[in-house]
Amino acid sequence: MSRAKTIAVTLLRVGLGVLFVVAGALKLRDPAAFATEIANYKLLPALAPYLATTLPATEIMVGAALIVAPFVWRRAAALAALGLLVMFTVAVVFVVRSGINVECGCFGGQSGPVTAWTIARDLALLGAAAIVFRAKERYA
Repeated sequence: MSRAKTIAVTLLRVGLGVLFVVAGALKLRDPAAFATEIANYKLLPALAPYLATTLPATEIMVGAALIVAPFVWRRAAALAALGLLVMFTVAVVFVVRSGINVECGCFGGQSGPVTAWTIARDLALLGAAAIVFRAKERYA
């Protein structure tokens, strides 16, 4: 059982790490467009330029730490991923409940519209990050 748990947690951790690195790298390609996508959420539009310049690098760092850092840093990265995913989930729930028709921006341009599926995906990712965060060192 513990070998299966180790494999499952490792797959979740590396999968989340790759997802964050790729998402951050795609957003870095066009920060101006990403800032516009953030502002379109109408949640905190004045922060859009600052988020567009810092969020991609943060995602890349969190993702890289999830993949290759020692356990204590991977655990901290999982906590950071949880925080980011909570923020993302709150934003997409706000958009869906407000009826705002906006592109997600989750993976740079052409990410598709925010829908209930976006919320479901974010909740699944939140669950994965929580599992990675809670994993004991021998499993992660």
